[in-house]
Amino acid sequence: MEIEDLGLLSVGSQMRRIYEKLQADADKVYKGIGTTFKSSWFPVYYVLSNSNRALTVMEITQGISFSRITVKNVVREMEVSAYVDILPNPTDNRSKLIRLNEKGRDLESKLIDVWQGFHTYLEQLFGERANEFLNHLHQTNQKLQENPMEMAVLKHYHAYSVRNAKPEEFERVGELLVEVYSEVKGFPDKDEQPQYYDMLRNVGQLTKNDRIELLVAVSQHGEIGGAVVYFNDMQDYGSGGTAPQEKNACGFRLLGVDPKTRGLGLGKMLTEYCLEKGKSSECETMVIHTTKSMKLAWGMYERLGFNRATDLDFMQDKLPVFGFRLALK
Repeated sequence: MEIEDLGLLSVGSQMRRIYEKLQADADKVYKGIGTTFKSSWFPVYYVLSNSNRALTVMEITQGISFSRITVKNVVREMEVSAYVDILPNPTDNRSKLIRLNEKGRDLESKLIDVWQGFHTYLEQLFGERANEFLNHLHQTNQKLQENPMEMAVLKHYHAYSVRNAKPEEFERVGELLVEVYSEVKGFPDKDEQPQYYDMLRNVGQLTKNDRIELLVAVSQHGEIGGAVVYFNDMQDYGSGGTAPQEKNACGFRLLGVDPKTRGLGLGKMLTEYCLEKGKSSECETMVIHTTKSMKLAWGMYERLGFNRATDLDFMQDKLPVFGFRLALK
């Protein structure tokens, strides 16, 4: 079987084959004109040659969409060949400035002639549809940025769905929530609020009240990736402040997602599941809380329509907790 027989699954292999062939031939050209230059240096060199000042690694990276480590490696190789100078950055001692030196600049006229030859060859190689090909590359790159293959494939593989936790899963869910909350930067640790972490560890006990549900995001392989506690009636909410006094309201608390599954949208999945439960109930509003330590959750709640409700704010010991409210009807 030929690799081409795999159809779309062969895209990576075929693109790599083309890239390696073009790169190898380009390196032979540079060697053939007596120049110590690598085709892998081209994007970095091109950005530096078109700048009237020294650039940081970050600025070079943004100009060519290379990773920082790739740019650093290329710069080191160019420094060994004495084409660039690496200087201290007077405005940031954590970074360096890179610029082409006189030897690097003197190389430019010879390289431009070579690049024109490359351009002519590539025009012939791709033919009349060259511009269409470039547009497809650009669009593909944008789509990869907006929807990384890693996340899309992992979502497909795990196929998470939300359901009520089973009693035999309570212990695992408690461990998960303790792990998640103890690792939130700026959130009280176990020694500061031991009772809170005891409640997280024994979160399954809350379901003894039939108005409280422990919901979990479970993969098709039975792995628990996240959890949240849903309250059909705010009188059972159990927080400080006035939230438990809300009438005709439901809510959710203790949303946590396993660090290993972050990026798969489980926090949003669990939140939207709670929203649908609320909308299908007789409740008129939904109430939630979060802290400034949980910036990602805060932003997600606002994008889903929750509005700040300062009347629901309270202090959990020394931790400020901020209320949100959403109209369901």
